[in-house]
Amino acid sequence: MSERQVPGADRRYESYSHAAMRAEVEAGNDPAAAGEIGAQWSDLAARMRDSAESLRRLSEGSTELWQGSAGEALRTVLGRAGDWSDEAAGVSSALGESVSQQAAISAKAKAEMPEPVEYDPGAVIREAALSGDIAGLVGLSDTLTTLRARSESARQKAIDVMHGRDAGLRAAVPSATFGAPPPLTSGAA
Repeated sequence: MSERQVPGADRRYESYSHAAMRAEVEAGNDPAAAGEIGAQWSDLAARMRDSAESLRRLSEGSTELWQGSAGEALRTVLGRAGDWSDEAAGVSSALGESVSQQAAISAKAKAEMPEPVEYDPGAVIREAALSGDIAGLVGLSDTLTTLRARSESARQKAIDVMHGRDAGLRAAVPSATFGAPPPLTSGAA
């Protein structure tokens, strides 16, 4: 998966190691940088709205200086450009909000990702055998059962975090897209 793609709904985190899930949720997860990108999209939206308003004022101000079919053609083109600028501002605003939401979702996943609990029964058995502690050897079965349960619980929580993150990222994708800019001649509608 590319770092720029939203994770698909078909990912099976049950087959991932806990360490792999943790690495994925931490890799490239910089909420501050993403927030900055979101703010840039929002700033672009504001500038596009300002441009649309400027085009409308220019169109309105042209009525005294430009009369007849040439004036009407100019106002038609300026009106289309202003409308497109408003639409582009709306898309830019939606993108800015989406990036901000996705940054928050990614930050939450990073914060909620539990530490992996290492479960290596061979290492636990070797350590108990080398320690010479008879009580530790006797309780080895309970120790392994408890350690395995803790490890599996942490891993299941990691799976839940990943699925929650992915669903949130998909939900935050805006449906709006940039339309083609209008023609700058009066001949096209």
